[in-house]
Amino acid sequence: MSGILRAVVDRIREARDVGSTEIERITVGERVVLVEIRETNTGAVDAGLAHRPSEWVDGGAATAERDVEALLDGACDDATRAERALGIATANALSAPLVDWQTGDPMALLDADVERIATVGLFGPAFRKFDGVEVRVIEREPIDDVPDPDGIAVRTHTPAGADAALSDAAVVFVTGSALIYGGIDRYLAAAPAEATVIVIGATASFLPGPLFEAGVDVVAGASVTDRSRAREAVAAGACGTDLHDAGVEKVYVAGARPAGVALGERADGRGGERAQPETTESHDESTNP
Repeated sequence: MSGILRAVVDRIREARDVGSTEIERITVGERVVLVEIRETNTGAVDAGLAHRPSEWVDGGAATAERDVEALLDGACDDATRAERALGIATANALSAPLVDWQTGDPMALLDADVERIATVGLFGPAFRKFDGVEVRVIEREPIDDVPDPDGIAVRTHTPAGADAALSDAAVVFVTGSALIYGGIDRYLAAAPAEATVIVIGATASFLPGPLFEAGVDVVAGASVTDRSRAREAVAAGACGTDLHDAGVEKVYVAGARPAGVALGERADGRGGERAQPETTESHDESTNP
């Protein structure tokens, strides 16, 4: 599995006393999992989301695991995809109070002079945010109905054709769920050196340093702002845009001032302690290469 996740888990353990946390609740929906973590010393609760893979093998056993350390190890060990998804959601929950997220959606902030983008994963609903660009889509599975919105030209590729699809793209969006299915290292290595690379989706909502060091310019995840609403929506099968209307907001953090997207004035933060950890009671993630 990618060394990125091992590095993330190691840094979480350096930044937090994981041993003083416990599982508050795990909610498994049709497309998303939600893990809530309680800090036993303070009672503060944080939540993290991740894509739920279609192959939910051993998902029941993984969900029954109530030990934070064991779930966290599942993010980076030789685990099933179900265990990895729950481990990443756990890592996202533990990372929540440690990252200085900015509110926004880089897919909606594409510069007007960008002519060609590539996406690892089919972000169909996001295409309405683009205009006058060529979009090259890399997907694990054949796409039966290729989006054809006005103003953009869509070309589809298999993972085997990733090098050609990514060549001379100005901006590359990589779905965070590639961390669950595998292949993210290959896609990051194939991205043009001059391209702005954005890892995007609720699955990529953890400490961003290891992704920055792997060549990523922007990490765009999801923050749970209302746990009870998000929990209810996940249990009801919501994902993507529906979740963003139910206690989840799109957020990002950038490692540098990237070209190709018009990020806000504070977009150069690499993450750090928030003044106040998120304890409120309360993305559109692609199909997955």
